[in-house]
Amino acid sequence: MSAGHVITHLEAAGARGASTSGSSAVPSSPASEGAATPHVGVITLNRPEKRNALNAAIATSVAEAVRAHAAAGVRAILIRGEGPVFCAGADLSGGVYADDFWSAMEDMLSAIQSTPVPVIADIHGPAVGAGCQIALACDLRVFADEGACWVPVAEHGFALDLWTHARARELMGGALARNVFLAGARVGAEQARATGFSVVLDDATPSATALAHRVARQAPLSMEHSKRVFNSPDMHADAELQQMMVDIWASEDVQEARRARAEKRPPQFRGR
Repeated sequence: MSAGHVITHLEAAGARGASTSGSSAVPSSPASEGAATPHVGVITLNRPEKRNALNAAIATSVAEAVRAHAAAGVRAILIRGEGPVFCAGADLSGGVYADDFWSAMEDMLSAIQSTPVPVIADIHGPAVGAGCQIALACDLRVFADEGACWVPVAEHGFALDLWTHARARELMGGALARNVFLAGARVGAEQARATGFSVVLDDATPSATALAHRVARQAPLSMEHSKRVFNSPDMHADAELQQMMVDIWASEDVQEARRARAEKRPPQFRGR
């Protein structure tokens, strides 16, 4: 799917991380290629001439792409940027001052956080301001050596929502979040990995794309449950989450994993 400055496509993750990819006007359903074939939905911010800066239309397109991929049955979503910058933040040439910008931003961040599948940010370059907010909304982040994250909110006289502050405090830690928001500190790749803000890659999983493929091959019901637990405002009072855990233990995927271990083969999870 191509909508303005946002491009999406599907990648099929093979048993050992091999993939095929392609672009289409509308993401086709992975079910058409076999329910056991895990797919990754890739969303690319494609405005390199503006360092992938966001306006309301782009934020809306990202939200729509996230929901479309989830509806198509992907097992993971990867968000990346075209060119050397992940996202330079809000478009300061005018987009950030539009009446509909912040509502579009809120909808985009909500779509990323609430979608049932893991969303991974490929921070291959600077993620500034609203770009850092995308990274915060994602479940996992992969910082390349050139990756960095900062939020110059006080520099521009802005104020960000309560969710962004709370999420930064949760994922970065309170001290580091204060450094970022109050002192204008930049979180580089080394610090992001050391604090757990970034996944640490290895030879078996050398890139954000490889990580997305590995995540997509895992049990989707288990990942949905964990994501919902982590994002729950009060997990201990949420009876639905407790029941979901019980149901997963009785699922076909649990039995498939058991058979796969006995047969010494990779499991083929179907999300049921």
